[in-house]
Amino acid sequence: MSGLLGPDGRPIEKWKSVSNKKVAPPALGEKYGSWGGPDVHIFQMPGGGAIQFDLNQLDLSDYRQMRDHYQINSSLSVLMFLLHQIEWRIVVDDKKQRDFYTEQMENIWTPLVRSKSQAFWSGFSPNVLQWENDVSSRRVKLTKIKDLMPEYSTVNWKTVDGAGTNKISVYDGIRNWGQNKPIPVENTYWYPLLMENGDYQGRKLLRSAFQPWFFSILLHLFANRYYERFGEPTPVGRAPYEDEVRFDGREMRGNEAMQLILNQLRNRSVVVLPNDKTAFGDETTLDYDYQIEYLESQMRGADFERYMTRLDEEMSLALFTPILLMRTADVGSYNLGTQHSMIYQWMLNAIAGDWKYYIDWYILRPMRDYNFGTNADLPKIAFRRMGAQNEELVRDIVRAMISKGALEPASIDQLGEIAGLDLKTVRELTSTGEEVPGDPTQPSQSDDSSPPDGGSGAEGAARVRRVVESIRERLDEQVRNAYRKNKVRETSFDLGFQAKFEAALRDNGVPHALDKTRDFYASMDALLNDMVHMDFVSADSFMMNFMASANWKLDQLMEKKS
Repeated sequence: MSGLLGPDGRPIEKWKSVSNKKVAPPALGEKYGSWGGPDVHIFQMPGGGAIQFDLNQLDLSDYRQMRDHYQINSSLSVLMFLLHQIEWRIVVDDKKQRDFYTEQMENIWTPLVRSKSQAFWSGFSPNVLQWENDVSSRRVKLTKIKDLMPEYSTVNWKTVDGAGTNKISVYDGIRNWGQNKPIPVENTYWYPLLMENGDYQGRKLLRSAFQPWFFSILLHLFANRYYERFGEPTPVGRAPYEDEVRFDGREMRGNEAMQLILNQLRNRSVVVLPNDKTAFGDETTLDYDYQIEYLESQMRGADFERYMTRLDEEMSLALFTPILLMRTADVGSYNLGTQHSMIYQWMLNAIAGDWKYYIDWYILRPMRDYNFGTNADLPKIAFRRMGAQNEELVRDIVRAMISKGALEPASIDQLGEIAGLDLKTVRELTSTGEEVPGDPTQPSQSDDSSPPDGGSGAEGAARVRRVVESIRERLDEQVRNAYRKNKVRETSFDLGFQAKFEAALRDNGVPHALDKTRDFYASMDALLNDMVHMDFVSADSFMMNFMASANWKLDQLMEKKS
């Protein structure tokens, strides 16, 4: 027998004899682990630990009340609004199926985002899926998503046999308050936010924001009382007790008179006190017998402002919201604020990844099963990553590369989605075949001399193009100067070369050359007046958009020669 052993630890001869056989599979299905249901217990420190708050005593009514705080409401709203605008697409090979899934998701996207965003404060989002049979298309469509109140919804658990004597709890629909029977699995959608250890209650983002929220409420109440008290401070009066004075028509002691004076003291009142002085201390210092002062605080309102701002920042960080996303920085750094915004968008990519899992398995998969069968390809939703690139920069690059024919069709589709151009627009741009203004691969034709007399056809059209190129160079210099001085909207641009343009049209055989020249320049001037009010990222982007419209207008003009 050989001394060599196979991968399973047995002699090599025995391993070779069974190498073509499949290894016995592991236990399949729900067999091990109390991963969900009433058997799941999350350990918590009794009494709340060092912070002296037992957060386990909070219920959903407390979290719902916390939503009304201005800082928490702002952070939750920004989180929901940005996720609502995230771009997505359905990934599946069959175009017919892809169009169906895309249409379905577009119809329910707004209520789906709104219902899933409920989990940010409650930890989970219970929903009812309403399916309808569309007779015309012979499809089962998801027409409505009903978001249920988390306080009145619980998971309906079903117990199945595990390995040995184990009992495993699995999800079996939703029990809603006021209904005798649970809602079946096929008509429910339960989304737990960032679920851990099989806890279907999810993670409540407001849990870590409770402490700053609690002190923020108390501090606002105390600060208001403080402002009220020291906005009109309490007067303090001093008077000798043994003096007998006549006040308000009667005789009384000095302290009683001072009390009446202070009670009658109001804003803009005039108080006249006796100017008697008495020696005190070493009897060399004199001071007035009757005095009125105000009880003032050594603390200023700015101290309250700093502390309340600190509490707002703590609540903001508890909800993943970078500090500079909702307020200005102390140093005024634009790059720092941009980086905070970028980090926030990267965080949203992680949230979108959590959403993707549940959408793929519990919304798109039932659509596939009901309409195309369980053997069809499983559709998946793909979210576009946020904060990964500059859209304006990518858009300019795509346009330039498409115009030069430097992209393959697959690249055009992907870059077209990133740049915000639909596929039809991309293909139209690639099919024009027109030369790019200022393209370094084209021969330079910036001769400002008058075109020779006569000529037609390709030679005459080239003369017109040379004049347009001169216009482009003249305008390009004006635009760059305006961007350099940051005065684009105040600049009045002059195209020039109107006489040469008319002569080139006439030499090319275009009828009514003067009228068409005036029409061309009027259209371009109107276009410039509109473009100066648009936000282009650079002079190159400005010129690229202008020349695209100018070439299109010129092509129309040249086509109407006859």
